[in-house]
Amino acid sequence: MICAFCGHTNEPGVRFCARCGAQIQQDRQDRQIRQDRQDRYDQQDQQDQQDQQYQQYQPAAKQPDVPGFENTRRRVAGAPKEGLPLKKILLIAIPVVVLVIAAIILIPMFGGSSSSAQKNHIAFFPNNGEIIVSGNNNEKFTIHGNAASSQVSLDGSKVAVLTDFKSSSGGVLWFVTPAGAMKIADDVFAYKLADSGNGVAYFTEYDVNINEAALYLYDTSGKKATLLTDNAYFNGNDTMPGVAISPNGKSVGYITDYDERNYEFTGYVKVDGKKPEKVGDEMFAVAISDGGKYIYYRKEDVKTREASLHVRSGRNDFRLVPDASNVLIMLNKDYSEVLLSVYDGDRRTFISRKGSERERISGAAILSLVLPRGAQIRTCDSEFSNIIVYGKSSLSDFVAITDEGLAYYNNKLEANKIAASTDYAYRAEISNDGKTLFFINNSNRLSSIDPTIPGAERKEIERNVLSFISSADGKSAYYVNEDNELFYVRGSGTQTMIAEEVYPDSLTMSHSDNRVFFLMDFRSNRGGELFYSNNGGKRAKVSGADEVMSLWSTPANIFYISREKELFRSSGNEKFALFHDDIGW
Repeated sequence: MICAFCGHTNEPGVRFCARCGAQIQQDRQDRQIRQDRQDRYDQQDQQDQQDQQYQQYQPAAKQPDVPGFENTRRRVAGAPKEGLPLKKILLIAIPVVVLVIAAIILIPMFGGSSSSAQKNHIAFFPNNGEIIVSGNNNEKFTIHGNAASSQVSLDGSKVAVLTDFKSSSGGVLWFVTPAGAMKIADDVFAYKLADSGNGVAYFTEYDVNINEAALYLYDTSGKKATLLTDNAYFNGNDTMPGVAISPNGKSVGYITDYDERNYEFTGYVKVDGKKPEKVGDEMFAVAISDGGKYIYYRKEDVKTREASLHVRSGRNDFRLVPDASNVLIMLNKDYSEVLLSVYDGDRRTFISRKGSERERISGAAILSLVLPRGAQIRTCDSEFSNIIVYGKSSLSDFVAITDEGLAYYNNKLEANKIAASTDYAYRAEISNDGKTLFFINNSNRLSSIDPTIPGAERKEIERNVLSFISSADGKSAYYVNEDNELFYVRGSGTQTMIAEEVYPDSLTMSHSDNRVFFLMDFRSNRGGELFYSNNGGKRAKVSGADEVMSLWSTPANIFYISREKELFRSSGNEKFALFHDDIGW
């Protein structure tokens, strides 16, 4: 699972990056494809070294986890739902829908639009007891402490970071912007950052004997913390069970009066600093919009120990899903619309708009939306269901990856199938205007199509493609074939070979233009040489970049790390400068 903030390849199933601590934006990737490629390079590397009478290469050790990172891994699903108390139900990562198609790869989705993110995007790097922060192409600054976890705002400009975490005493909670870092509180056990980054809810004063903690809401603009309740339910888990925070960070839902023996509790929402309002007994908010206009809540049945999902808006209250254990929740930017992808034997997708009853839009389960590079997307930290927030005003006019293949849904949410599940796309990229979709299918054929035109025929570009990356305007793409040759193709079909011996997984494109960076002659023990091509032009070498081990992009920068553990940064062009030497992750 590739981190969109630092480019590190993490182990499957993790929610936070082991290198930089950022929340992983992707839920599914085909690691076998990536491993096959690496094995091929390692085999070649062994042969090279044998020919040179070197000692046989031994694969490098696995990257060590960030200290405290083991506390941020998602619990594994598998225990039966029947008879589980809330304390245990909330420990299960429930959605079966996530497991339906493991072979899908989603392109890295960076938090923030292409314009705002380039101005305000943050990248940070844990480094031997400190965190090195890069923002706005400014000079770096340092946060002291070992990174345990982090959460990033929807636009990528604000980050909450927990450092020096201990299960017995919590850790230090920080709020980070490109301007610097500010400590929120000590002894914090868990936290949630609002989509806007303007509020942080957090637990402290945890009493393990009665599963209660003090719940605070921190206003990042006013730099003030307010106690919401001193007896919020908390089971010691890092993901704040039963807590929801609105996009603007001013409204919070939480659980109190938890009785494990009788499986009883009460859910509340506190809206804009007003007196807490009761959601109901054995009910708690899953998501809450600004001003509490829309409250999506989960209702537990004491007798059956099953849960349903509802929406409440004013006096209207509708049940959306009878079994909330098998649903993927996708919200638009202001939470006025929700897509519900259900997998409970049958697969289907519903939508609810402005607190209304659900409408069925598909007989397929939508697994994810394919959005342009740089689009706003955020996976919310939740134990009882997967919640994805998209920075779209309306959940319509999109390409989706479903359990039945690729499909385009127009403004009326009418589906236009692009590729069936037997011809599934394991990687897809779409242009900013949504008119050009590039994808590789399960036969490694790279194609493009206008997904908005019903019945449009896809244009096959090349077979046996290992990787690709496309321009934001959809007019061109770079791809690497099975012979490790890099080609540039324009919309007319004209193809130009750029380079040979290219490492397929190194393709990285600047967000400011169509300049692509790539590694040549790569070996996993010594790296490769860094080159670039601008709009399909002749390749050129990046000066001094001879032993590059890893290369990645953020909306604001291109980074690479050398064999000597030197970290370099550019603003998106070929001029890299040393950012930090002896980076120690």
